[in-house]
Amino acid sequence: MLCSRFACKTPAFLLIVLLSLSTVGPILAQGPNRGDRSERAKDGDDKPPKPKPLPTDQRLLALHRDFVIKAEKLAADYERQKDPAKARACYEEILKLVPDYPKARQALAQLIEREATADRKVLDIHSNRDWQDTGVIVVEGKPVRIVTEGSWTFNMSHKLSPTGMTIPKELRDFNLGSLIGVINGGNPKEVKPFFVGERLEFIAERSGRLMLRMYDSDVSDNVGKISVEITGTFGKDTKTAGQ
Repeated sequence: MLCSRFACKTPAFLLIVLLSLSTVGPILAQGPNRGDRSERAKDGDDKPPKPKPLPTDQRLLALHRDFVIKAEKLAADYERQKDPAKARACYEEILKLVPDYPKARQALAQLIEREATADRKVLDIHSNRDWQDTGVIVVEGKPVRIVTEGSWTFNMSHKLSPTGMTIPKELRDFNLGSLIGVINGGNPKEVKPFFVGERLEFIAERSGRLMLRMYDSDVSDNVGKISVEITGTFGKDTKTAGQ
């Protein structure tokens, strides 16, 4: 028998075998990172949490298996109906029960990749201009990728006494001269700058217009521009960029 041959005794193994005897290949990641990981804790804290064990009661385990099979079928139906958001929710629920189920992981990764590359826009961001409207409307819950190319010149000139200059509080959040962004959803209280740098991938926490600029208190004396490529699933732009 299969279980005796492989000495399998855990409910998790049994459920995965019953769900997918023919599944092969590596388990893919569940999607893009949610921005810069530099804020995370050091060694040891970056490991994913251990999944909760499956129930040992065989009847309860059967209910789990029945849910996964039906949720997988429902996800396929939503994909055929071109409703990736609902399909994605189905796969996420499956992975809550069986985190190591390869078929659901692969399907979810493919959905996220399609969402991350559905739309594309390339534009220049100038170093000597304030917030620049990219014309991109990011959508809550959808992945966004920002990739930059090129360089610009950051200038800062002040006539000082020997005591020097105190760095203003508003310039301590990010590296001077770096690329930063905001998502303007219409509520000023929710507009919070974030670091972009050379490359950033994240899931939008709210919908709104994506705006970019160089991080500087006075951008007027800077020189140059960088090319920015933005990909993702964009919302409908009901305004003309810059208005």
